[in-house]
Amino acid sequence: MWVSWAGKGTLINNLKKEKLDLYIPLSYKTRPKREFEKDWVDAYFISRQDFEKAIENNEFLEYAIVHWKEYYWTKYDDVIKNGIDLWKIVIKEIDILGLKKLIKQKPELRPFYTTIFLNIPVEKLRERIQKRWEFILEEQLKLREQSAIMEEKEARKYCDYMLDATLDPQTIKDQVVQIIKAKIKK
Repeated sequence: MWVSWAGKGTLINNLKKEKLDLYIPLSYKTRPKREFEKDWVDAYFISRQDFEKAIENNEFLEYAIVHWKEYYWTKYDDVIKNGIDLWKIVIKEIDILGLKKLIKQKPELRPFYTTIFLNIPVEKLRERIQKRWEFILEEQLKLREQSAIMEEKEARKYCDYMLDATLDPQTIKDQVVQIIKAKIKK
């Protein structure tokens, strides 16, 4: 679990370098691919029609409309059949709305996952977005900030861990590795 622009991509890339047997399934997204993203590498970018077919076929573990306009989705088989059922350590980025659906609709899975939220103050979020998106509209920026405030509030209710996303990437990665190793020992 994490807010946009909190450093999740950096964290995932750093975790891939660890000597842990991690499985990191990709998300499905209806939003357009960004110039620095690669389809089937960073995510599966699909049409709304394909997304709606997947809903009809009950293929999702969770999904949500993120930032009031685009669908983000986790495929059931990607996490359960290809991860948890094979006793792999699954690292999966999901939105707080998707987490709430997962908790409500699949309570039997709760013992099998731990939630970590990368928390970032709104001021720092604004700074990071403006660095990456030179031409973001003020209205879009405000929506992102409102979303981040709501996500933090909800994460305090639903997440097991809240990590400070303003720390350096190595420290954040080390904290996540400690959480993973503690869960493995149980």
